[in-house]
Amino acid sequence: MTNREISAVFRAIGSLLEIRGDDAFRARIYARAADVIEDFPYELAAEAPEQDAPGYNRSAVEQLRATPGIGKAIQDKTVEMLETGRCKYYDNLTAEMGTGILEVLELRGVGVKTVGRFYQELGVRNLEDLQTLLESGKLNNMKGFGKKTLQMIAESLAFRMELREARPLWAVLPIAQRISENLAQFRWIKRKPEFTGHLRRHEEICRGIELIAECQDASVFQFEKGVVPDSLQAFLEPFSQTQIVFKTGDQTEYLYDSNSASFIEKSQNEPTNDIRDMLPVIQFYIDQDFPVSIYLCTAATSELTLFLTTAADAHFDALPDCPSPRTTEHGTTEAEIYEKLGLAYIPPELRQDGTSVAAAQANTLPDLVEFADLRGDLHAHTDSSDGRNTLQEMVAAAKADGLEYFAITDHSVSSTVANGLDQERLLEQVKQVRELDAEIEGITLLAGSEVDIRRSGTLDFPDEILAQLDIIVASVHSHFNLTEAEMTKRIVRAIEHPFVNIIGHPTGRMLGHRLGYPLNLEEVIAAAAENSTVLEINGSPSRLDLDPRFVRMAKDAGVLLAVNTDAHAIRQLTHRHSGLNVARRGWLTKTDVINTYTLEELRERCGIGVPS
Repeated sequence: MTNREISAVFRAIGSLLEIRGDDAFRARIYARAADVIEDFPYELAAEAPEQDAPGYNRSAVEQLRATPGIGKAIQDKTVEMLETGRCKYYDNLTAEMGTGILEVLELRGVGVKTVGRFYQELGVRNLEDLQTLLESGKLNNMKGFGKKTLQMIAESLAFRMELREARPLWAVLPIAQRISENLAQFRWIKRKPEFTGHLRRHEEICRGIELIAECQDASVFQFEKGVVPDSLQAFLEPFSQTQIVFKTGDQTEYLYDSNSASFIEKSQNEPTNDIRDMLPVIQFYIDQDFPVSIYLCTAATSELTLFLTTAADAHFDALPDCPSPRTTEHGTTEAEIYEKLGLAYIPPELRQDGTSVAAAQANTLPDLVEFADLRGDLHAHTDSSDGRNTLQEMVAAAKADGLEYFAITDHSVSSTVANGLDQERLLEQVKQVRELDAEIEGITLLAGSEVDIRRSGTLDFPDEILAQLDIIVASVHSHFNLTEAEMTKRIVRAIEHPFVNIIGHPTGRMLGHRLGYPLNLEEVIAAAAENSTVLEINGSPSRLDLDPRFVRMAKDAGVLLAVNTDAHAIRQLTHRHSGLNVARRGWLTKTDVINTYTLEELRERCGIGVPS
């Protein structure tokens, strides 16, 4: 299990205990452990188990045990999860309470105390129970629930129900990675399976896991009379508790029977016009009915399979023609396929709809920004606010990553939950950043702040303080329940402030957890264009904010964007990758992203690095 997955289990335990009405201090122990493990700088799972304790990295676990907030009980449960992939204590809790109540906790307008009331007083166990209560009107007279709150809960509930069959990319990736690594261990697999579909397009929300497994030869998926080769059977066995379907590519489906270790013919389907149905594929479900598709191919057909499975339906349907697996010359690359269709090569991130097909026909596809183009990070935190690493540690890691410049932007005073800095602490940090910048070579440090945008649209610090900073990222962290007009006016006022360089995570969304606050993005983008204010693409996997649709809207309006990590720990500096994926899906080029600028260009074009 990864650190993130272990952290999620402990966070769930803490929430379940509090919902059940247990001692609040005990619940906070697990919440604290979740925070520590999520931001722990070393992976606890062993990379080479034979050289370490089974299933975990002994030295990392020992360092974790020495961390404040991690007692023996937490350590024991952590080791249990690393060795077995399960936590008996969590399993017992969910057997009693169910996991559905945790989904209720993720709704806007409710907190753990409210969910505790739902659970203890009204018997709510899941979203369906709450939906029934809302529809019946039984919550209307419940103390503490006004009309506005009930409306917020209802809207958030509708959002959650709609996403039941979809999951955020950050939750899907670790599962897909494990399946890929498991497949790669079998001798009939030629090389590590590749992501395709939603994963290859880097969609923020995925409706399934799709992989391409290149086999040593076609015998693995061209068996006779449904007899499964031993090598394939060994892979399928762990999934035998769910329905496993094999489609041969000739419109015939087979069901896997684990008892006889064979595929039993299910049906002869009606022929379809979708040539993708000609691809051999194994399909099954994991982790509460989440679909997995593994396309089987050989080296000769791998590129064609990748081409046919990457695109969304809307993109695929817009293509002028499509090569058939039965007629295409083996070994043809994706670039060659597009060329034969009379199109320029379309990057996977742009295979979402027909817009890129039209651009390819007109030869107007953008030269998308690349990871190597990124020179710096303009939004990061230290342990002075709610980060996990010191200023020195974060800077050393940024330098080791090859960044040319790095901005320290800890939270401001209104973010009390994030230990925000008051004026005195901020000025002291600015002094420390200046001193460290003078000492260190190979990287330039920028002293800044992630300044809260107050409800009125004013900023957390007066102008005389802001004037002493190199960079100001202004963000909303509170009062999410304003109307669209109020929230839009609030953010536009911050955009118009002469000291604000960047608007951080502009819509406030948390993928899979909460909708963004109501906001007129067209008005916000227009204000950013008029005031030359940069909008952020927040690379945190739980945010990925802005949405690519609005990224492209901003680009078309002439607004510059910043790809930032919002890192709260050293290992989160890798969020540049996920932020870049959003930028590419939003059609951004190198000139659209200010992190690709030199420090001199940042000063000239964005006013960053020039204290007033």
